[in-house]
Amino acid sequence: MSPSQTRTGIQVIRPGLAEIRSGLPYPRLRADYLIAETKAFALNPTDNHHIDSLAGMGPIIGCDWSGIVREVGDNVTRFKPGDVVFGGSHGGNSVEPEDGAFSDIITGKEHATMHKPEFLSFEEAASLGVGLATVGQVLYPVMKLPLPSPDIPANSGPTLLVYGGSSATGTIAIQAAKLSGCRVFATCSAANSELVQSRGAEKWFEYHQSDFIEQIEAVGLAITHIVDCIGTEESGFHCSKILASTGGHYHSIKVPVPESFKRARPEESAVATTALGYTMFGERFEFPGVAEFPADPAMEAFAKKWVLIAERLVQTRRIQPHPVEIRDGGLVKLLDSLQEIRTQPPRGRKIVYSQA
Repeated sequence: MSPSQTRTGIQVIRPGLAEIRSGLPYPRLRADYLIAETKAFALNPTDNHHIDSLAGMGPIIGCDWSGIVREVGDNVTRFKPGDVVFGGSHGGNSVEPEDGAFSDIITGKEHATMHKPEFLSFEEAASLGVGLATVGQVLYPVMKLPLPSPDIPANSGPTLLVYGGSSATGTIAIQAAKLSGCRVFATCSAANSELVQSRGAEKWFEYHQSDFIEQIEAVGLAITHIVDCIGTEESGFHCSKILASTGGHYHSIKVPVPESFKRARPEESAVATTALGYTMFGERFEFPGVAEFPADPAMEAFAKKWVLIAERLVQTRRIQPHPVEIRDGGLVKLLDSLQEIRTQPPRGRKIVYSQA
């Protein structure tokens, strides 16, 4: 590809402001990366977090995408030009500012990319990358559950609650935990109860009801693992009451761990964790003026293993994508929707844009 070719993408201009810019440099073809023409993008809350404070100035934002491979780097073995793929990118990366997904041409790391099965549309596939990576990191290297396997008997593992079970991460967490032998429960609104049950939750609890914690206790099972997909002070407090009195493992998808949980459950037997999915890329990154993070070889090694497992789970329909709300208008309209989800976050669906 001619190095003189340019692309169009959504770039952070300054903290709090992102704009569509044309004439951006064509991405470098690094050894472990591929270059793809994008076909669809999905929105995530982290996109706005990077616009507001985590990216500095200049990076392209966006994490979830699908598209068609144009070129592959020297070390790439799983893909070739013309392959139809989806994946997750490190959007808003101040160290490698070209890495974001919200562009007509992107660069994606091999072990963060998967083949798209024919039965999924580009839009459905675009919803999966971040969720699969996040759930894989939480359930396996962090919570140390057994990797999904048909050899694991149903309900042979711990009892796990997904708080925010109808979120895009929540529905994937429910499915993966079930495949790892967990007995899975979820919190959600009544409107999304059918969704969480269709993904494998044994029972759901309406978190708006004042006695929902008592309802969970009435089931009579000690909940020893909680994946909190909301990560607020309120959810952390609720989870502190739900986690078994003997202890267990609470994980907040959102960084940091809510203080409300730590105050309510200070004992060592109540393990509280959080994690950054960006460590799975195996490269150094930073949040300018906030923190620096060294490369994590162990997490990268897991990611290389997990991507093959996750790809197979999608191809065999054992993990289904979250319901998507498909919108037209490409990057122009996508930028407007980033503002929309600040005050009106989608419930029981993920907003996906087709590339115009």
